Amino acid sequence: MSADPWHYPRRDFAERTLLLLASGPSKAVTLFGPRRTGKTEFLLRDLGPLAEERGHRAIYMTFWQAPLAPLAVLLHALEAARRKSSYAERARAIISGLPVKLELSSPIPGTSAKAQLDLSALAGKPPSDLLLYLDDLLGRLANTRKPTLLFFDEVQELARDPHNAPLVAALRSSLDKRSTGLASVFTGSSSEALRAMFAAKQAPFFHFATPLDLPPLGEAFVDHLAAIFARVTKRKLPRAAAQSAFVALDQNPEFFRKLLDSLVLNPGLAVPGALAALQERLSQELGYPRLWLALNPLQRALAAEMGRGADKPFSQETRLALARNLRVDTAPTIAQVQAAMRRLASLDIVEQWAGRWTLADPQFAKWLLAQV
Repeated sequence: MSADPWHYPRRDFAERTLLLLASGPSKAVTLFGPRRTGKTEFLLRDLGPLAEERGHRAIYMTFWQAPLAPLAVLLHALEAARRKSSYAERARAIISGLPVKLELSSPIPGTSAKAQLDLSALAGKPPSDLLLYLDDLLGRLANTRKPTLLFFDEVQELARDPHNAPLVAALRSSLDKRSTGLASVFTGSSSEALRAMFAAKQAPFFHFATPLDLPPLGEAFVDHLAAIFARVTKRKLPRAAAQSAFVALDQNPEFFRKLLDSLVLNPGLAVPGALAALQERLSQELGYPRLWLALNPLQRALAAEMGRGADKPFSQETRLALARNLRVDTAPTIAQVQAAMRRLASLDIVEQWAGRWTLADPQFAKWLLAQV
């Protein structure tokens, strides 16, 4: 990707991740982190360029809100990687959107001529001949001397549609066969969906990848952006206020950049005022009021209790707290709480990781507690 002075490089983590993938015992990692915490930026601006610099081919593909079927996303990214273009150019093309038609680089199994594929027609269960073609394409991209790196961004989206099961199984098989020539990074922002793919015993990628947590950004990140801010605006950002705002935004790099945008555009605005305005704007942009209105009283009380720190929603203690909050004499049953949790999970409000339930969005937790 093009040089961006606002980008805070995670060179050390990129070095360690590349070493693990290229020379370590593991040829696949899962990189978990909530949305908007920098996973995609790490792949696009840190790990991918470093891999290319070291002689590896890096291939980025994203399944987040992709308008076309996952197989179309895969085929487009893999075919583009065979052309003589840089990682940055290919990644920009992926992000800008997929074409409707794709010229395949070799014949589909069972045919003799190269085909032009209509990517918009790949919805539903993937055709078996194209799964064979995908396997062949991965074989042509594998490199045992310098493993090709495959970046599957927001891969949990594959687990949301049962039609993708044959594709996921075929992908696992293809990667297993070429463990010395292909290395993979799977990122995800939904722990529940990731576990469905990687952690459950019946999961297609069970025990396939080493889990990594994206290291949280700290004071050095804020100092880096504050220095760029001073260079651009000729104004010094109060360090204590900037660091405090970053913590208030749950160390979310995207939100902190939005805060700096406001300060750049409004020279007379102080950090606390910009923070308050941003948090109010985020609640509207991210649909917090709409989400709140979609919940019934038990679901709201449960979300609020979890916002206060409860991580065992089915326990007697939590259910008694729910009864107090709802001002009823009898605590909700475990079955009632389970039904409420299913609803919250379907709306991506709650998630479970390592046996602990939490609210998925810390900013929503703060907004929610302000309501109750």
